[in-house]
Amino acid sequence: MQEPRREEKAPPRPGKPAGNVLPGVFEEAYLQFAPRLRKVAIKKFGIQPEDAEGLVQDVFATFLMHAAGVEQVERYLIGAICNASRKHLQRADSAVLVCAEHPCMATPGDVLLRQIERKQLLARVFARIGSRCRDLLRRYYVRGEATSAIAVDLESTPGSVLVNLHKCRKRAISAYRSITGTT
Repeated sequence: MQEPRREEKAPPRPGKPAGNVLPGVFEEAYLQFAPRLRKVAIKKFGIQPEDAEGLVQDVFATFLMHAAGVEQVERYLIGAICNASRKHLQRADSAVLVCAEHPCMATPGDVLLRQIERKQLLARVFARIGSRCRDLLRRYYVRGEATSAIAVDLESTPGSVLVNLHKCRKRAISAYRSITGTT
């Protein structure tokens, strides 16, 4: 009597991930595709290099969360960076006020003008830091959510939320300095 033949699964190809992504596989994918994704964002969409890095980080963070459902890694990542770049450009375009292009009917006072300038600057900074940092900073500073509540929602610890807040603040400060030309 002959035993039934078992199908042997081939190791995952570069275009196909394993069912769950191992750290080594993820790191290999990052090293292989990150430079290309940065190049696509910068050359094809005209994204600033410092903004492109944030977009690449967001794309890989999303890939890590959904890697089990991805059949072709390269196509997934290229599509994701294109979508992220388009959204980044849309956010930057929507941050421009109508008054900047067309004369307004009323002349705003100094206080109102400073508020508008501050909001524009904040929108430009937020557009450069990536969606994950932007959401984390908004939740903590604008909405006033506690780190413990954010940690529960992100399935993390309050300590790691504080570490991420620190990194995001540094990223925002760097973006602010590059926009304003200060050191």
